[in-house]
Amino acid sequence: MRHRARSYALQALYQAELLQSKAMKHADRFLDQLETSQEVKEFARELVEGTLRHRKHLDRYLRRNLEHWKLSRLSTTVRNILRLAAYELYHHPELSHSVIINEAVELCKDFVDDTSHGLTNRVLQKVYNQISQEKKQKQLQ
Repeated sequence: MRHRARSYALQALYQAELLQSKAMKHADRFLDQLETSQEVKEFARELVEGTLRHRKHLDRYLRRNLEHWKLSRLSTTVRNILRLAAYELYHHPELSHSVIINEAVELCKDFVDDTSHGLTNRVLQKVYNQISQEKKQKQLQ
């Protein structure tokens, strides 16, 4: 269920970037026409809405943790897989970080090619480490 929702969320994020829009109306239109359960649509919608709302914040994490790459040079699909996973890592700490990263790698395999999953894995592990470190420092303050 969650893999399918992430896949739909990725497609909606891809469309939003191509349209250069952060409006949910395009994503809602896309998600409403899908023949899937309401539960899948709701999770996908939450992922899209959160990723679009926090995109600048997520992009900062990604830029800090991309080595030898610029975020703008990545393909639209890989960039949005990273954003989607970074959103989940930051805003869904109740989910296992290894599951989130693995799901992102699987999305790369489904939508891109086999060479992007290594980059995705490395970057997201660094993003997770950074988020964890920041949260620990906040608790100590």
